[in-house]
Amino acid sequence: MLWGEEKKLCLLYALTPVHAGAGQALRAVDLPIQRERHTGWPTVQASGIKGAMRDWCEKAWSRAGKSASLVDDVFGKAGEAGSSWAGAVTVTDARILLFPVRSGISPFVHVTAPSVLKRLKDDLAILNVQTPEEVPTVEQDEFIPLAGEFSSSGSVILEGLVVKASNESDKGWRKWFNTNLGEAENVMLVSDDIFGYLVRTATEVQAHIAIDDTTGTTKDGSLRYQEYLPADSVLYFLAFFSGVRKDGGEKASDVARLVSEEGVTTHLQIGGDFTLGKGICKVRWVQGSVNKD
Repeated sequence: MLWGEEKKLCLLYALTPVHAGAGQALRAVDLPIQRERHTGWPTVQASGIKGAMRDWCEKAWSRAGKSASLVDDVFGKAGEAGSSWAGAVTVTDARILLFPVRSGISPFVHVTAPSVLKRLKDDLAILNVQTPEEVPTVEQDEFIPLAGEFSSSGSVILEGLVVKASNESDKGWRKWFNTNLGEAENVMLVSDDIFGYLVRTATEVQAHIAIDDTTGTTKDGSLRYQEYLPADSVLYFLAFFSGVRKDGGEKASDVARLVSEEGVTTHLQIGGDFTLGKGICKVRWVQGSVNKD
């Protein structure tokens, strides 16, 4: 049985660019974002997600007048030998679901891929949440609309690529996106190859410098290039909730409620450059069923 009697999926819609740093230089980018080793797709490691949730809940619960020890009860406590315990919240890495790309038909469109939807389908199956039975396939130079209206005969420019409308359609996934991600107005399914190319080459890169307080000019060697997942990107992660590991502690259902309804309710800030307003995400929880095992 998977850890946690309660389980949910959390959708993150980035309102500002997100920098979850990989900690090592990559070609011309000094501070790249985290990526999966085998796909090269953007990700945010679970440790960063859980740390952000803990910080967000700690502030929210403090404002609500809850006990100062509650955050340790729910998220665990690191201390001396014999005084530590594991938390009641388990989270996965955040995976990319929709990636925003400049387009010739609107300021931007969201793209996803068959392999991304297959992953989502498998992850939602863990939560016993139903999804469309099949994931459509799409030709290399075509797209299938999943949200919004696209010309059935026209082509769409995505960055420097041109894709044309497929003769295929998928009402099941279109309904899923309309229900769960209404913010994503124009969504298209492209091939895995095109999706992989776009998430590798169409991220945002910003130049940063440091100013010398004495001279008012740039400090030598301070120029660096930092990569961001663009605003309007959509990620998701799974969260599992169990009972607090101490006598009289909160039940799993109470932990899930505390986190999703009284803590991380509408927004979450993840990644670096916290004081620069980066990493602000809108949150939407998708409820899973309760384990009976």
